[in-house]
Amino acid sequence: MSKIIITDDFEKTINEINPDETIIVDELKVENVGEIREKAYIAEKNKKTILIAAKKYNVISQNALLKLLEEPPKNIEFILLANSKYSLLDTIKSRLIIEKKFFNTSLTSDIDITKITNDKILDILQMDLEKDEIKALIYKILKEKELNEEQMEILSNAIKMLELNIDKKAVISLIMLSIKEKF
Repeated sequence: MSKIIITDDFEKTINEINPDETIIVDELKVENVGEIREKAYIAEKNKKTILIAAKKYNVISQNALLKLLEEPPKNIEFILLANSKYSLLDTIKSRLIIEKKFFNTSLTSDIDITKITNDKILDILQMDLEKDEIKALIYKILKEKELNEEQMEILSNAIKMLELNIDKKAVISLIMLSIKEKF
């Protein structure tokens, strides 16, 4: 059965799956979909797995891929690898099973979140944190603090914003200001 795997390590995931055919690109483009279609329509008696791994999936290529995913050739299974489910169209996500395989689960943050003040927020903003460090901070807040539904939604949206490459300092500001009152 065709599926989507959200992962933080393409190489390890590919090695675990051991597909018959692999398409690995930074950004999936329409010409890649043509290559995938060619590989898919080579007749097979046995099941054949085609793995598609891309850091970015542009909208045009996803729409081109959609028809192939909806009506795959006989004995063909597709596996799409992505870093985030938000990089894929809802129409694709609604047609495939989504699995998660995370290998680098050691996302931790050393930032003290016991008391959030304006000065603390400024200190955090000056750290120039990377995307994974901000995610680790979010996970730490989720794990250590009791949040209301609105704050949980804000943290969820903050992760989406990071995946969409929204300015990291804007995301940190949103997170910190939204939970400041709670602490």
